[in-house]
Amino acid sequence: MTDPLRILLIDDEARILRALKALLRDYVTFQTTNPLEATALARQHDVDVIICDQRMPEKPGIDVLRELKEAHPRALRILLTGYSDLKAVLGSVNESEVFRFVNKPWNNTELKALVAEAGTIAREAPVIARDPLPPTEHDRARAQVGVLVIEDDSAVQQRLREILQPYYKVNFVNTAERALQVMEQHETGVIISETQAGRTDLTALLKALKQHHPHIATVVITERANAQTAIELINEGQVYRMLIKPVRMGTCRLSVDSAIGRYWQLKQNPQAARRFTAAAPSEHGLHSPLRLPAALLNRIRSLPGRLLGVARI
Repeated sequence: MTDPLRILLIDDEARILRALKALLRDYVTFQTTNPLEATALARQHDVDVIICDQRMPEKPGIDVLRELKEAHPRALRILLTGYSDLKAVLGSVNESEVFRFVNKPWNNTELKALVAEAGTIAREAPVIARDPLPPTEHDRARAQVGVLVIEDDSAVQQRLREILQPYYKVNFVNTAERALQVMEQHETGVIISETQAGRTDLTALLKALKQHHPHIATVVITERANAQTAIELINEGQVYRMLIKPVRMGTCRLSVDSAIGRYWQLKQNPQAARRFTAAAPSEHGLHSPLRLPAALLNRIRSLPGRLLGVARI
């Protein structure tokens, strides 16, 4: 990069903007306390990274970032918040597709490193098309891309069979071991999973898969959602969508269709997958991939690129 990163800061508190501006003084920053100005500023200055607060009186941060995703998709989006609001967290997954979720008070060193990483990716990684795939192309994708469902509840599994099987190439499993067996044999572009199967935590598995294969789109369907787990899944798992049980047919179909489209686009343009790179796992996290058995991690790392449909990134 030959010129400094351009960062847009959005927060209704002027003191927060001053603190962020001072922290990011090595970059060119633009700031506003009015989220209604955000889209115009992002376009006018062609910003690389957007840092937006969630709780603002004029408009919630997830709504601002959703609009910016459509208006200025090149910039990577970071949601900043001082409280754990599950609705906001889920919205940041499903509507705004944020790159990272950062809690206030932030760690200065970590936030500076995050902005540098996000800015580099925003400038170097291509943007995939925002428009849905043409119908014929989407039909091709549905016919070729495997959907893997990891779910041990027989009633939920049956419900998902009714919703998905008529339209997609679906495999159903109830353990991490069986999931890897399927992925070793079949091209898998979308994973639909609970966060837990029986007593087995699946969150660490989902994070590890995303660390090594960022082109795969993950849809989490759960009844045990909490804000902290959702934040970890955003930052360290880059989940594509997160849905709350009971599963609704329309919402589920739309999410899976969209996920297949995302995978298909990345299959055609694999360098764009850098935009969905997950954060390095925390050694102290409740669901750290580092807690997985070494043999399982090795199998995840070595999933064959030819079966996944893209070259290793």
